[in-house]
Amino acid sequence: MRGRLYPVTEDWYEWRQDPALSSSVLVRVTVAGGGRLVISGLRIDGPPTAELLRAIPVGRIEAAANAQLCVVGDTIVGDLPASRRPRPLAAPDSGSDGWDTVDPVRAVRRTVRADATRARGRPDVFYREVADAYLDLAQASHRPASEIADTHGVPVSTAHRWVKEARRRGFLPPGRPGKTG
Repeated sequence: MRGRLYPVTEDWYEWRQDPALSSSVLVRVTVAGGGRLVISGLRIDGPPTAELLRAIPVGRIEAAANAQLCVVGDTIVGDLPASRRPRPLAAPDSGSDGWDTVDPVRAVRRTVRADATRARGRPDVFYREVADAYLDLAQASHRPASEIADTHGVPVSTAHRWVKEARRRGFLPPGRPGKTG
């Protein structure tokens, strides 16, 4: 099952999926403490039957919100390509080798040592592609990392490490234990 969010008002989106639900479903999307987009409201146009409520894929809607929308300042915006999604912190310049501290308010640039090489690891473009694949698969699968591993012929632990690094580099929103997206 695949679905998509369509903006209705400033913070409400209509969820459309295939196969279609029996009533239209609107969700309010807000930013959670860790920067992840979550559902904070639900409106159903029609009677809230038990069958309809069970058919609403809340986890997939949140995964779609994190795949299709992003936060710029205090505003949630949609349909930015992955290459234009803002990162949690500005990208380090060529005289820097990342950030020291986990608190963004007190972050300071880490300087590059003369003996350090920047060629270690994979380039940003690789992790951006991993993030795009993960976000796309998270909308339709409960195991997107496993599908990435199968596609690339690597162990699942390697795919999880790629996803973790994509999150660290800011290409994916913060994760929640036990949840996809």
